[in-house]
Amino acid sequence: MATATKSTTIRFDEDVLNLIHKQADLDGQTVTDYMRTAVLEKLEDSLDYKDAIRNIREAHGKTVSREDVKKQLGL
Repeated sequence: MATATKSTTIRFDEDVLNLIHKQADLDGQTVTDYMRTAVLEKLEDSLDYKDAIRNIREAHGKTVSREDVKKQLGL
């Protein structure tokens, strides 16, 4: 079953909107897809950052070196 979608409006200065259109065209995307991708990437980055902060707090200062991780993974 398809998920229902909703729309929103974003207002940009004309110069910024022209840059967005040009970049979307260079990337071979529609402006809508370009903006959707940008927003979803920003959201994912924010969620990853929050997870990292939570993990750092839960580690109570304990860390594992890159070399130890590689050894644990057999690399």
